[in-house]
Amino acid sequence: MSDYKPQIQVKYGRRWAVLLPALVLPLAASFFYFVLFPGTAFGNGFYVLAKLNLLLWPVITTLLILKEPMVDKTLKRRHKASLLQGTVFGIAVTALLIYLVKGTPLGAVVGENVVQISERIVGLGVADHYLLFALFISFLHAGLEEFYWRWFVFGNARRLMPAGAAVALAAAGFAAHHIVVLSQFFSLGWGFFLGSCVGIGGAVWSWIYHRTNSMWGAYISHVIIDLAIMWIGWEVLVASGLR
Repeated sequence: MSDYKPQIQVKYGRRWAVLLPALVLPLAASFFYFVLFPGTAFGNGFYVLAKLNLLLWPVITTLLILKEPMVDKTLKRRHKASLLQGTVFGIAVTALLIYLVKGTPLGAVVGENVVQISERIVGLGVADHYLLFALFISFLHAGLEEFYWRWFVFGNARRLMPAGAAVALAAAGFAAHHIVVLSQFFSLGWGFFLGSCVGIGGAVWSWIYHRTNSMWGAYISHVIIDLAIMWIGWEVLVASGLR
């Protein structure tokens, strides 16, 4: 079990003040760069700012508003257990993802939306250097999301409510902007389904973090799954004739 022990909340109002915007900012940003201004210089610039926010909001608010250290040295961390759990989960989800794409109606849905998915990739300006983009998403961006959603959002939420409720809250925020993004590649129904699956993954990562107080498991799991998703994106580009 986790060694995390909630402390007396002397900063209850301030913690909610930094947590609530953190839950909705990625959702609001996703409408700008993927719905209102997709494929434009403004939209792509807003995308970059939204990703920078994954780092800046936790650091600035933790140090200047909550006035807390970035590293809580009182917590015992179980890195090996975290890595084991995260690796197993990442491999299991990757296997499931391959099965869904190759052996279920989801594969046909991807095939039917090859042109639309390719246009979105081209609109982001990454089709000509897709490998670098895939590495950025799979390693750097995955780390930023884990830092933001697990360490910061879930980490603050579990100081305000029971762990189960904190897991659900962070998962809902994590899923919300993915639903918006995925609905631009697929129908709204499929976007909601796939975004909800992302939220379930986020819930598992939060729980691993809660039980081990180590981010490594969630991060390595995220990397494994993102690499699989980026490979599917590459196959879509090939199928569309862009590669």
